[in-house]
Amino acid sequence: MQAIRVHPAPSGSPPYTPSNPAPSTALNLDHNVPIPNPSQPQDLLIRVEATTIIRDMLTWPETYAHEYAILGSDFSGVVTEVYSPDSKFKRGDAVFGMTDVNRAATWAEYTIAKEDEVALKPTALDFVSAAAMPLSASTAYEALFEHAGIARPTVDQLQAQSALMKDQRVLITGASGALGLYLVQMAAGAGVMVVAASSSNSRNGDFLRDLGADEVVEYSMLEDQRGKFDVVIDVVGGDLLKKCWGFVKDKGVLISLESASYDFVEEHRKLGLSRDGVRAIFFVVKGSSEALRYIADAVDAGALQSFVAGTFPLEKAQEAYDIANGRYSGRGKFILSLR
Repeated sequence: MQAIRVHPAPSGSPPYTPSNPAPSTALNLDHNVPIPNPSQPQDLLIRVEATTIIRDMLTWPETYAHEYAILGSDFSGVVTEVYSPDSKFKRGDAVFGMTDVNRAATWAEYTIAKEDEVALKPTALDFVSAAAMPLSASTAYEALFEHAGIARPTVDQLQAQSALMKDQRVLITGASGALGLYLVQMAAGAGVMVVAASSSNSRNGDFLRDLGADEVVEYSMLEDQRGKFDVVIDVVGGDLLKKCWGFVKDKGVLISLESASYDFVEEHRKLGLSRDGVRAIFFVVKGSSEALRYIADAVDAGALQSFVAGTFPLEKAQEAYDIANGRYSGRGKFILSLR
């Protein structure tokens, strides 16, 4: 099969590591890579139709766990082989999902996924649009319904969200980004009062209101809303995350989803920024078939949209990675399409 693999550093150069990450030129399209075989219970062999470019993957420790790693976690595709005869899936099923980061290998024509990492693809989406969703939508799902304590609505409630009581106020920063746009949609569907913050109302205001935000603000406007939020979910980090302690109510919840802020709770405690009574959390998405099924049902009910910023063939992975890690005006994820 064909696959994009991370080639080692040139002879005589220091090896690539998270602190000395490989450049995008190390991403090479290799041919005649062995097709993996299902070898354990719950293993599914997936023919990959589309997979997602994720920012900063060349800085992840998992990328250097072994030589010639195949990157990629989000995917959509077709089940071509199952390990167990009593599998929940069958050959020919169109699925989407997210493999565990330690087994990430979806930038390839075939990959192995576990049954609890996939769900049937939303019928309303093509493979490209479906591949854009698992990581970001699952992260939003876990942030809102598992960590923030917001009650998960049924799909019927999602379709009639105006009937729900908006008795919780939720602030989402980075609301127009690839993750924020799912947080806004799912929070709005859950019936909470959603305040979406971004850098520009003129650029993002109408877009975020169309996604369900009740109020759209620029970051400079947040000082007027100190202590008003039951939940603050920050996707930006840095100085803005430090200010978020002031926006959350006593006994509220502050969640950071910005990867560089993994130790923000301890760091901010040392700086004297934290507050007793505020539950502060950083987490890494674990993913589940239950979350994916909910996401698929929400999409098919018309309550959740997918966003694709651009599509590239597999052989353009270097270019796609560079664009995804730079500044771009599109919304959503960049996708490698294999068909």
